[in-house]
Amino acid sequence: MAFLQTFFDFRERQQEVKQLISSIVTSASGSASNAVYLLDNPMAQQVIDGLSYFDFFSYVAIIDDHGNVMADFSRQETDGNVVINTSYNPILSLVIENFSKESVLLTGQTLADGRPQIYGEMVLRVDNHIALSGVYDRAIRAFAIAVAGYILLTLALSILYHYTLAGPLTRLSNRFQRVNTKSIATQKISHLVGHERNEFSLIVNAANDMLSRISSGQVLLTERSQRFRLILDTAPALIYSIDNNLDFVFANKATASFYGYSIYELKGRSAEDVIKPFDPDLLEYMQSFIASAKRQVSNIMPMKDATGNECYMEMTLVKFKTPDGHSILATSSDVTKRVKAEEKIESLAYYDTLTSLPNRNKVYEVLNRSNDGEKGMYGIAAIADLDQFKRINDTLSHSVGDQLIVKLARRLQKEFSFSDLIARLGADEFLCIEENVSDSLKTATSGAEVLGERLRACINKEIDIGLHSYALTASIGVIVFRKGQATADEILQFADTAMYESKRTGRNKVTLFKNEMATQAAELLKLERDIMKAMFRDEFYFVLQPLVDSETHTLKGAEALMRWKKDGETINPAEFIPFLEDSSLIVDVGERILNSVCRYICELDERKLLPKGFKIAVNISAKQLAKHDFIETVSRVLLKHKVAGDKLEFEITESVALNNMADTIKKIISLKKMGISFSLDDFGTGYSSLSHLKDLPVDKLKIDRSFINDITVDKQDENLVRSIIQLSRNLGLVTVAEGVETQAQVEWLMLNGELLFQGYYFSRPLDIEDFEKTYLLEATSAHAK
Repeated sequence: MAFLQTFFDFRERQQEVKQLISSIVTSASGSASNAVYLLDNPMAQQVIDGLSYFDFFSYVAIIDDHGNVMADFSRQETDGNVVINTSYNPILSLVIENFSKESVLLTGQTLADGRPQIYGEMVLRVDNHIALSGVYDRAIRAFAIAVAGYILLTLALSILYHYTLAGPLTRLSNRFQRVNTKSIATQKISHLVGHERNEFSLIVNAANDMLSRISSGQVLLTERSQRFRLILDTAPALIYSIDNNLDFVFANKATASFYGYSIYELKGRSAEDVIKPFDPDLLEYMQSFIASAKRQVSNIMPMKDATGNECYMEMTLVKFKTPDGHSILATSSDVTKRVKAEEKIESLAYYDTLTSLPNRNKVYEVLNRSNDGEKGMYGIAAIADLDQFKRINDTLSHSVGDQLIVKLARRLQKEFSFSDLIARLGADEFLCIEENVSDSLKTATSGAEVLGERLRACINKEIDIGLHSYALTASIGVIVFRKGQATADEILQFADTAMYESKRTGRNKVTLFKNEMATQAAELLKLERDIMKAMFRDEFYFVLQPLVDSETHTLKGAEALMRWKKDGETINPAEFIPFLEDSSLIVDVGERILNSVCRYICELDERKLLPKGFKIAVNISAKQLAKHDFIETVSRVLLKHKVAGDKLEFEITESVALNNMADTIKKIISLKKMGISFSLDDFGTGYSSLSHLKDLPVDKLKIDRSFINDITVDKQDENLVRSIIQLSRNLGLVTVAEGVETQAQVEWLMLNGELLFQGYYFSRPLDIEDFEKTYLLEATSAHAK
């Protein structure tokens, strides 16, 4: 504040000095101008003498227009040739200049150009320190008074601080220091006398509250510590800590019992004395962990206890810092049962339960590992699929079939012990793999042929079970693969392709995979993709081929035949139906066709175009009939389209009917209760037909077109068809002749009883619009008449 006051006083005094000098100079400049004009030196000296009365002028001079000094005055003293400044102050000189100089022109009358005539000049030098000396004196007094006041105030505050704050704080600190932090008993700090109601009282109360809570916390901590100790000692897991010198810091009862000590005996004992005699590998593992930079490790390890019993422990080691270095906390849980169970699960996952041979999962592992091995070497994979093995299961029981599989597996293991892998891929499918056969394709191919024939010969040997001997055959596919160039899926797929080629060309033979087989497989894969796209685009539809009465040649029903229109072009059924029947896609496609047929029947019924007793026959595949929910699916479709079951007929082939005969009969009976009739298609082309026909609850028997073709030229076919017609009549079944194409065939068939005809002679399969125009509109109009 004193500084600010001095600053403003200084600024004010500066303005006063400037104004004073300005007025003095103004009053003196007239006389000085006359003196110069008249060149009157005495008059000039009088002006100078008048200005010398002002002590802040250190130098004044009047100079004429030629630069001659007419009169001057100076307060400076000299010491030799050096001018001494008597008012010079080095400290104040840092704030303000010592001197300021002014020059005033001395003028007279105005000239013709309007400018005043200059006679000379008056030079003045002002001593700023003398001019402001009053300000300096006041500033010194103000600062002196302020400093004195501050010193007195500081002394007063220091005394007040000591008696009101520092002293009580010191006494309070001493009382805090006397508190025993190791005691769990409640302790209190007494209040300071005279400070019972101020801030010190609040501090004391807060401290006492904290001491109370600390005491409660110590009690709780002690209880928890005891509880923790109890938990540790009752825990079945081994829990202990070891320092960096491998000495036990603490251990629970389970650890002590495991190593044959008590808790107190174990504490401080070296792990080398406790663990090393029984389990040196574990001690080495712990030492390597302490020396490593890892903070935590967890592993399942085999361990031994004090009695030498082996077990599996899931051990977790955690490293933490201590004042003496590092220690580790170890926890170990007995997971022996889990490890055994996992081993069993792995065995179930990678080994066949019946034969104990490696299964498909193990095969993939071996083939993938083989591909990661030495590149460039050729290997061999041979898949053997037993021929007609399902018939053995169905006729001799699954128990006999299992015994045959087990004995064959043992024989394969013995005779092909030189191979890298003998595996069972499926119920009646085995695989033999030889890795690193040769780096020559020719040598590997020759070895593949030998391996395939040896595998076939091994399977062909009779197998004795009890008093009976059984001969097996197998279709074998062999592939030579180059390691690193084919995946496990491709190897198995190509071997499967070769195996199916063996089945297709007669069974009980060996087929070596060729590249053109892969092309065929690729075409089948493309066909599968196209069929899936066709399902998505709803490209499958049906056409109708009429069934005509042999006597009246009137319409009795029709068969719905599946068709596929791809990109506006109708695909030949022979190109996709055989593949569909072997594929699981037939289930979805078949259900779509069934939905379409039922929707069409519903439309015909609404339009009054459905003749009395008219049925549409739908072909049902083996995979459809084998579905466990097939009956529910049919019921749902009928209900959805509000169609009665007596408007439908299902056609099944002999092979479908004889596949799981009991289940087939059960489902046929259930469907017949809905009103659906059944016909047996392609009769005579299967096996065991006559022996099972009496058990099948079918309504119609359809004679295969292969027998109808030559009934007018082949006596054997003629007798066979006549026998089938008579058999059907004796069983009370309606007979349908398929593939009727000529007048001669029609006349021959009419001579042998009442039948239904189906074939090109009467009509090719028609689109539903053409079928309506040709048959339904005519039939309904005739019925109306």
